Amino acid sequence: MAINTTTDWIDTVTCPFCGDELASPGAGFIDHIDENADCEAGFEHWRENIASDLAGEWSG
Repeated sequence: MAINTTTDWIDTVTCPFCGDELASPGAGFIDHIDENADCEAGFEHWRENIASDLAGEWSG
């Protein structure tokens, strides 16, 4: 798995963290990060970075 250093999600069926193909852009992404610790860590880091940009608590 190649690590992508950007988190620009330009293709919703491709993981923005590693470039692997996803089964679907929604549940497939969640399944993917549940099975890939590096991608989950990347997602959590991304989420922390944008948390202050969103009003209220983000449930995603």
